[in-house]
Amino acid sequence: MLRTLRQPALLIVDTGYDLKLSGAVGIFVLLFLGIFQPFGLSRVWPELKYYLIVGYSATCFVVLFLNFHFIPKLLPRVFDEQRWTVLKRMIWQLWLVFAVGTGNFLFACCFNLFYDFYQLDLDFFLYLQLITLLIAIIPIVVVNLLRQNYELRKNLQASQEITARLETIAARDEMPRDKASRDIVLTAENEKDRFMIPADSFLFAQSEGNYTRVFAQENSAESLFIRSSLSRIEKQLADFPHLVRCHRAYIVNIKKVKKVTGNALGLSLELESTDKPVPVARSYVRQFKQRMGMS
Repeated sequence: MLRTLRQPALLIVDTGYDLKLSGAVGIFVLLFLGIFQPFGLSRVWPELKYYLIVGYSATCFVVLFLNFHFIPKLLPRVFDEQRWTVLKRMIWQLWLVFAVGTGNFLFACCFNLFYDFYQLDLDFFLYLQLITLLIAIIPIVVVNLLRQNYELRKNLQASQEITARLETIAARDEMPRDKASRDIVLTAENEKDRFMIPADSFLFAQSEGNYTRVFAQENSAESLFIRSSLSRIEKQLADFPHLVRCHRAYIVNIKKVKKVTGNALGLSLELESTDKPVPVARSYVRQFKQRMGMS
């Protein structure tokens, strides 16, 4: 169970997507309330019923969009796409349900200022939370499944296209070139420690806190451990077009990629001379394909 909760999960932080998702859920709530009429809607005067239905639906839209748009910006370390897990997603979804339920309660309070209809007490607050949860289960499950399947199909297609491109490159020898005799010289942050690696032996670099671990074919058993950020290392590799940033924590040598697989979270690269997979994050897939000479 704990292992399942710690597994990576899909996270999308995008204003356009947030707006569409909030709108879709708002429309679903509008239709649900119009058909089933919870929250005492069946007992409301017909001329007021539509105000309540639209009000609850609009409250759902506004609360969701505000949460989607602002909370990830306020808590960027929590909403890190590379560290998002099943447990975090569950907690986030429960919070959204609670926030919408609380928003519904506040809307009912405002409604009562003009029409004394609801008995505003703890029981009514808990009732709103329960009904909100029951209504939210359907769009939450459906949206997650649809988005998961969409990302899976997209990344599987991308992996097939990249694999085909790799085969073409191997057959035509079209890989991006630099001067074959050049060595990569990496300098640590202290500007004193220098490391030299033959460009063709570089496999990948991985960020580990304030350090970067570099794996190369000559010393795969004992990788280089350099006190430097990956972004700083990336700048030092600017003259080597086949060394590509593919993830927040990885730079890979595309000449060493032998197989590409895909899942809902992104792509995974299998390299020569190592059994360590290298991920390609969703946000880097387009850039990675461009560096492979693909549109």
